[in-house]
Amino acid sequence: MAKVVVVDDDDEEEEIAPKPVSWYNNITSSKIDKWRIWPRLLITLYGVMFFRTTEWFMSLPEPSNAQSAFISVIVGAGAAWFGLYCGSGGSSSGDE
Repeated sequence: MAKVVVVDDDDEEEEIAPKPVSWYNNITSSKIDKWRIWPRLLITLYGVMFFRTTEWFMSLPEPSNAQSAFISVIVGAGAAWFGLYCGSGGSSSGDE
């Protein structure tokens, strides 16, 4: 590692050793954006909710119209959410 030399106002030179680079101080906000943590977490949670509500609905002996409407809203919201998730991909401008 190269040493960094800093010159003060008093024209005194001071050597400062740079911080070692490791995985936790190499993460930037743009890398976190590229990983798309929040959208992936939300789409996963929607999948769990969809599975659980579908399981519940199929176990009903005679579903009512209100219960059918509830499941219809869940499925429709999933289609909208999935469309937003797929359309929110990062730009392919070539920057890293």
